[in-house]
Amino acid sequence: MREIKFRAWRTDEKYMVTSDVGALTALRNCYGNKGLAEQAGFSNIDNQPNTDKFILMQYTGLKDKNGKEIYEGDITKDPDGNAFEVIWNKGAASFELQNKTSHFLFVQRYIDMFEVIGNIYENPELLK
Repeated sequence: MREIKFRAWRTDEKYMVTSDVGALTALRNCYGNKGLAEQAGFSNIDNQPNTDKFILMQYTGLKDKNGKEIYEGDITKDPDGNAFEVIWNKGAASFELQNKTSHFLFVQRYIDMFEVIGNIYENPELLK
């Protein structure tokens, strides 16, 4: 089974939320789930969804060649130096890698050849 984890980009303050409590708060802010907020100790926060404050990214369950966890929104580099964004394809229900010229399924047995070099929010220039 794949470990279910999230991180979130906080749009108003421009930083990545990676702690478990921070991710629970981001989930709660995006979906208005009072139960998640209470678990995280934030039961006094407004209970209305606020999808503009956080952008959620799910952990793929895989690690790169250096053992770094790979999340949706990460930018990875293949052995040839090509950069790819990790995306969730809702229609195919799978994580995929894409750039301006290529688009392919996340293949678990090859992902250990890739390296996470940044993410689309902090390092968008890496995809150019």
